[in-house]
Amino acid sequence: MPRISGVRERGNKSKVFIDGEFWAEIDSGVAAERGVLEGAELSVEDLRRIREAGEGALAMNRALRFIGYRARSLREVEGRLRSYGHSDEIIDRVVGRLGELGYLDDKDFARTAAGEKARKYGPRRVLSDLRKLGVAPDIAQEAVEEEFAGRSELEEARQAASRRYNTREGSDAQARRVYGFLMRRGYSASICAEVAREHRGTRPPEAGG
Repeated sequence: MPRISGVRERGNKSKVFIDGEFWAEIDSGVAAERGVLEGAELSVEDLRRIREAGEGALAMNRALRFIGYRARSLREVEGRLRSYGHSDEIIDRVVGRLGELGYLDDKDFARTAAGEKARKYGPRRVLSDLRKLGVAPDIAQEAVEEEFAGRSELEEARQAASRRYNTREGSDAQARRVYGFLMRRGYSASICAEVAREHRGTRPPEAGG
């Protein structure tokens, strides 16, 4: 019968060795609860159950800490757990449970992230950033359309350019800078071109000016 030859506990993690070889890293609470102690002899079936419970609990704790810093997409959580070496089975179980508990919802995440990013960026950039965060294309597109509905991309691009280039004296060089700046901010090419043209010569007066 397999014999536990060592248990190295650190924080909420326990590295377990069986017959002198590393066996698994599991949650310390599960280890204590299931009698995982040096010198203990456990059946192969008991060890399988302990590993399943212990790795699952450890993965859940890691996921909860990860999403505790800020909201995350499902793909971000999966990637984080995969970086620790957790199996696909455990990852699927953990993210499924987090979804059931309401901690993981890509639609809510996308809406929140889109709202935050739209304070600074245009729709193309916001959409790109959501995709980089692992949000599915259809969910990201819906969040962006919802966020920018009723807003004037042209006016927002003008305001962004005015904050960065606050002079009324334009030039070809400034027009190029404005165009590049707005493109990086995620505004459409046609909008960037229109605002850039306004910075090539004398710009129209500000509203209320």
